[in-house]
Amino acid sequence: MKKIVVIILIVILMVGCNKSFAKDNTQNVFNFTNDIEKSINITSYTIYGRFFNIEGKIDDLDNPKLVLKNNEEEIEYDIFLDKEEKIFKTSKLINEGINLEKIKKGSYIILLKDNDIYYNLKNDTSFESKYQDLNYYTITKDNKNYEIKISFIKIMDKEFLALNVDEIKLPSEIYDIVIDPGHGGKDSGAINKTYTESKINLEYSLLLKEKLEKLGLKVKLTREKDESIPNYGEKGRVSIPYKTKAKLMLSIHLNSAKLNVGDGGIEVYVPNYSNILFAKSIADNVVDNTSTIYSKNSSSRVEKGVYLRTLSKSDLENMNKEAERDGYTPYEKATTKSTYYYMIRETGGIITGSYVDSRNPKKDGNPYNMSNHGCESYLVELGYLSSETNLNILLKEKDNYIDALVSSVKKELER
Repeated sequence: MKKIVVIILIVILMVGCNKSFAKDNTQNVFNFTNDIEKSINITSYTIYGRFFNIEGKIDDLDNPKLVLKNNEEEIEYDIFLDKEEKIFKTSKLINEGINLEKIKKGSYIILLKDNDIYYNLKNDTSFESKYQDLNYYTITKDNKNYEIKISFIKIMDKEFLALNVDEIKLPSEIYDIVIDPGHGGKDSGAINKTYTESKINLEYSLLLKEKLEKLGLKVKLTREKDESIPNYGEKGRVSIPYKTKAKLMLSIHLNSAKLNVGDGGIEVYVPNYSNILFAKSIADNVVDNTSTIYSKNSSSRVEKGVYLRTLSKSDLENMNKEAERDGYTPYEKATTKSTYYYMIRETGGIITGSYVDSRNPKKDGNPYNMSNHGCESYLVELGYLSSETNLNILLKEKDNYIDALVSSVKKELER
């Protein structure tokens, strides 16, 4: 018995020493940091979906690259440089940048490099206390996941932005994809005779979840039955993508209109400042694999089947009237560049300009509206429930719709 106790104590001491050794030898792991004497301030560091992005201030740099570096290797990334504004960005679009799915296991320092001169990145975020260290979990592949930690560290009293990738057993609360069946319960959404949007949305979402899981993905639904759930607050549908660290979210809806919409058709709504290739893939695949068409709605359309709707001046005026009525200060972050649909805007944190906080005493807010880690979200209006032609297609060709969505998701996750 005494021998077993001694062995356990030795193991505990060895583990403790190893942890201490790792901490004390940060400088040895990144010994190149000794020679870095110049710094650049970064004003933003974010994750949106699968993509990590940094913005910062530059001055008189010729052709800088963003670099992930350790003692063994150096990985370069092109950046967008605005010499007039004296800023750099890893990408002009929110759903591009450093693809976290493609970084190998290991520890790295993130630097700027220009003409063989390295610059460490110093934290100069405008609301530093709101910015969080970033934890990202890679998409499930072959039952494997990696955790990526991004945070500022000190090496010899100098600040560096570090990134670490390590294999991990995925926590039970973490998911790859969130599917949001729109409406639910008392909120039936659009109605045509005995058919309700909320129930059809749920039927489609349950089948989509099942087929995505067959690809090995871990999928979370915002609701699993025909029930009302809050939009905001800690238990609200906008909070679920944040809590699950989901990389992608599809909010499934059906359209309706009082005017004659003919044969209806698909509309995919995208976040502002984004690459629309995934949305285009969804619209194209649905049209190619079902009897439906691209919607002929021209309002907010940017491509066939793809739409970008932002707040109008009228929307802002109505919001200000509501604030005055309910006795709170209007949302100063809401502008005509803000994405209209809350399930796109409010699930992306500061990246998508979310603004709904708790200032309205009559409503819950989005507790994650200032998050620097957001989910890449899309609203998919599969068709028009108010169109008899479109309704019949939606009822008869559900599997074709779902296969089209699955195909687009699979292709997107391989990008």
